[in-house]
Amino acid sequence: MRKVLEFPQIDEQKLEFVQELIDSIAEKVDEDCRGELNRLNGITGKEHTAVEFAEYWGWTDLESLARITLTPEPPCIHDLTKTEIEEIIAVIKDCMISVEDDKADYYIGLLRKSLPLTNVMDYIMSGDDIKRIADDMISAASSSVIAL
Repeated sequence: MRKVLEFPQIDEQKLEFVQELIDSIAEKVDEDCRGELNRLNGITGKEHTAVEFAEYWGWTDLESLARITLTPEPPCIHDLTKTEIEEIIAVIKDCMISVEDDKADYYIGLLRKSLPLTNVMDYIMSGDDIKRIADDMISAASSSVIAL
């Protein structure tokens, strides 16, 4: 896998502080939490809103959410090869089994940005084998078929 496709490492030393910020934001979701959001945005380099963290415990745990929050935005790669798409699909499927949400989200985002497809997860969850999924994605992307 090319260097640009490698999963970026997060700063583990910031993990606990980001968890504290997320908890504080989640508790204050109906109050003013701009200070916490500004600190979080400064650490991650991304723009976050309080709604992203409201009742997170209903769909993930705090550490996973902090890791997702700390993970940089994936790049847009217009020249993905079939082999790279297959590797990325395999990583996503493995991450879904091993519950590595941060890594799965990153690679799903990379495919969404890199291929003109709005339904990347539909392909991945189709039940087809990885080679078939990659072929279908490439075919749809090259045909500029975008499902809305």
